[in-house]
Amino acid sequence: MKLTLKPNVQKLIDKRVQSGEYASPEDVVAAAVLTLAQQEELGDFAAGELDALLAKGEQSIRQHGTLDGDEAYKARRKRRTQAHGKMR
Repeated sequence: MKLTLKPNVQKLIDKRVQSGEYASPEDVVAAAVLTLAQQEELGDFAAGELDALLAKGEQSIRQHGTLDGDEAYKARRKRRTQAHGKMR
């Protein structure tokens, strides 16, 4: 595949290759496409939204501590089992 890029995009790619961060222009483009795919899969956040969510999570950890993943999963299963039993 051959691409024609705008000069400003080519400069960005060249800069990353010259810095040693990437071995080739193809590596830069591959990283960009993978990042785009990940962003599309995970959803877009408004400017500052992700930072706010992370700060809220960190504040919750400071206030309430953390949960053991296995224990939280078992408690969730127990609540679901109880809820399904009540519906019958």
